[in-house]
Amino acid sequence: MIPESELMAQARRARSEGRLDDMQSILVNVVVQEPNNDEAWLMLAEAIRDPEKKLECLERARRIDPRNPATLRAIKSLRDEIAQAAFGTADTQDADNDDVAVASTDSMAAPTTSPEAGVEIPIQPDLAGPLLSYAKALAKSVMLSVEPTATRALGLELVQVIEQAMRHDNVRARRWAHSGGKDALVKYEKTLSTLLSNLPQQDPQLGPLRQARQRALALLK
Repeated sequence: MIPESELMAQARRARSEGRLDDMQSILVNVVVQEPNNDEAWLMLAEAIRDPEKKLECLERARRIDPRNPATLRAIKSLRDEIAQAAFGTADTQDADNDDVAVASTDSMAAPTTSPEAGVEIPIQPDLAGPLLSYAKALAKSVMLSVEPTATRALGLELVQVIEQAMRHDNVRARRWAHSGGKDALVKYEKTLSTLLSNLPQQDPQLGPLRQARQRALALLK
């Protein structure tokens, strides 16, 4: 068996030479041998084109080292890529900040009209596909998460993406929320309910948490 360090060296050479398929094959062997190698998961995400599989790799890396700046940047970059495809602009919102996240998503739910020009922006149903593909990956991450804080952050992002997809194809997005996304939404809602029950009545987090819970419940109706 080739040592993991040698495989990583081979993967770095493949990356520098632009051989992404070779890089992917090498790194698959690395993560089999060293499943807790967050650098390998991060590099594997670079080699994968499918957004769902890319996010799975990034979430594996984040679970190993939640504070790794490179992993956090890669996750944000993937979110921005999806937002760019859907809205023509990057989503600069930080999903770990619930207060900001609620305000950001509420603004996304507003009528699709340009305030400067007063011109309605046409909704494009075909963009629901990549958004729901991203939501599917997020749902898997929610189900795999073991820490309430991770479930809360991932669940909030999942709700945001589903709400964005609903703007493009409401029927398809709701149908997915009731099927493929149901278990993850239920887990997220239960996590919020537990947090709410454990907070004192005067805690400032109560309001944002209740709003987040209502949004999750609305998708399950």
